[in-house]
Amino acid sequence: MNRKQIDIFRMQFDFVWDTETWFLPLESALAGLNSTDASWQPPGGGNTIWQTVNHLNYYNALLVRQLHDTTPGTETSEHKPTYGDIGEPPDSKWEAVLAEDTFGGAGDPADSDKWAATEAETRLICEDLRQSLAQMNDSQLDEERVGRLARQMLHNVYHIGQIVFIRKQQGSWPKERE
Repeated sequence: MNRKQIDIFRMQFDFVWDTETWFLPLESALAGLNSTDASWQPPGGGNTIWQTVNHLNYYNALLVRQLHDTTPGTETSEHKPTYGDIGEPPDSKWEAVLAEDTFGGAGDPADSDKWAATEAETRLICEDLRQSLAQMNDSQLDEERVGRLARQMLHNVYHIGQIVFIRKQQGSWPKERE
């Protein structure tokens, strides 16, 4: 089998968003979650699921914008791997992005409409990302875009694991999923 690089990213995104394999995608991790459970604060502190979803929405929407950016990528050094935005931020642009509060507030347990809007925003962003990937080909995958895609796929999976863990802590994880 000779897959193209963009096909691998498309497949990874499917696994991250809505295709179940031996790990859960975000859509399944959020299924049946209400505003009360989404805003539950873990014992000892930490982010709520709502905050984690806000954070994922921020970075997935940023990735969509970056994929549509037609500015040429950075030059690659022979001595140091760059891989896009992996590692130290290359300039003040990234320092500003990383300084932003991407998690937001804990969420309001009584505001089921706002939680539903957050979930709808998640679906919209993920479908935008899917469309962006569908329109890309390998010739558009410069080193910077490859780095961004690789990092974001791993970032999403990391936080999906956190969401499942928090749901298990609070008792909102479906018994049939154990």
